[in-house]
Amino acid sequence: MLPLDSLRWHALEQAFGPASNVPGLLRRLRTHPSVQAEWRGELWEALWHQGTTYAASYASVPHLVDIARAFPGPVSRRECVLFVGTVAIQTRPEAVPADLRAPYLKALSDGRELALEEFANTSHDPTTHLYLLMALAGLSGWRTLGQQLEQLAAGELITRCPSCDASLCLHAEASGLSVSMEDVAPGSNAHPLPVTPAPAFPGEAGSPLGALHARSLRDGQDRTAAWLRSLGGTAPCPACGETFRLGEALDRP
Repeated sequence: MLPLDSLRWHALEQAFGPASNVPGLLRRLRTHPSVQAEWRGELWEALWHQGTTYAASYASVPHLVDIARAFPGPVSRRECVLFVGTVAIQTRPEAVPADLRAPYLKALSDGRELALEEFANTSHDPTTHLYLLMALAGLSGWRTLGQQLEQLAAGELITRCPSCDASLCLHAEASGLSVSMEDVAPGSNAHPLPVTPAPAFPGEAGSPLGALHARSLRDGQDRTAAWLRSLGGTAPCPACGETFRLGEALDRP
C-alpha cells in the first residue's frame, strides 16, 4: 500500500490533475468513515469521474478497504464496496501501474469479503441490491457482467442484434426485462417485447450470472433475480424478428 506521505502521489494522476490532494482526502475519510458525504463527495469525483479511473484510484483502493476494515459499520462497508467495485469493473488489472498492482489486487480480494459481509448482515432496497451485485461482480473479476449490471441499474443497458446489428435497449420491468429499438421516437406505437428468461441456472458454482442469481434469491430479491434470469435468456429483435441469446449479444465486443 502506497504510504500517504510518499512523494509518488504527486506524480499520480487524478481527475483534475496531480493527486497531491488525495492523501489529505483519505486522511479525512479515515477521521470520518461513517459520513457518506466523505465517500461520495470530493474523493469520488477525484478518483472516478464520468466513468474514468486514474492511477490515483488504484493507489487509493487499498486505503479505502483498510478504512472500511478498521472502522466497520453499515456506511463504511457499503460505500467501500460500491466505490471499489465500481473502480474494479472499469479497470483491466494489467492497466494498473506495476508498482501499485499487487496491493490493488489484494484489496479487491479483501473488498470481495466485505461485499459478502454486507449481503449477509444488511437488507437493501432493489436498486441498492443491484448496485451491490454490480460491485460484487467487479470484485470477483467478472468485469463485463458488472458493467452490464451498472448500465441496467442506470436504465440504459444497450446491445445489438447479432443478425441485423440493430441497436437495442433493454428495460427493467417488474417481471423481467423487455427489449425495444434504441431509437424509437417518444409517443410511437412500438412497444417493448418481453425477454424470455433462462429456465434455470446451473447453480452458484456454475456461472457468474448463476452465482449472482442465487445471491438475489437468498436475499429475497425476487425482482432482481428475475432480471438476472432474463439476462441469461433469449430476446426477439424488434427490427428483424430473429431470436437471439441475450448473453451472447451482450458479451460481443
